[in-house]
Amino acid sequence: MASMDMMAILNCALVAALAALCLYLAAPRQRLWPAALVRSRFLRWLAVPLLTGAVAAAAQDYGVLAGAGIALAGFAVTLLALPYADAWLQRGRLQKA
Repeated sequence: MASMDMMAILNCALVAALAALCLYLAAPRQRLWPAALVRSRFLRWLAVPLLTGAVAAAAQDYGVLAGAGIALAGFAVTLLALPYADAWLQRGRLQKA
């Protein structure tokens, strides 16, 4: 029973992480996937239903405040980690002046 609860929490956090990834890829300064800048408007739009769905799915099982906390935790951790991952993947490349 406990593993099912953890899977539900993990699924909600992963959907929120996808929302954060959409917002990061829509940012003009990102270098993870330069082709995503063409679709930045769609990615910004997509982040809203993803995050709303993550909150709604978690709120159904755990309540509104706990659901929002679970979803925002996954969102925030991903949004904080993506710039570091981007910088790490771009290491060693010379910047144009």
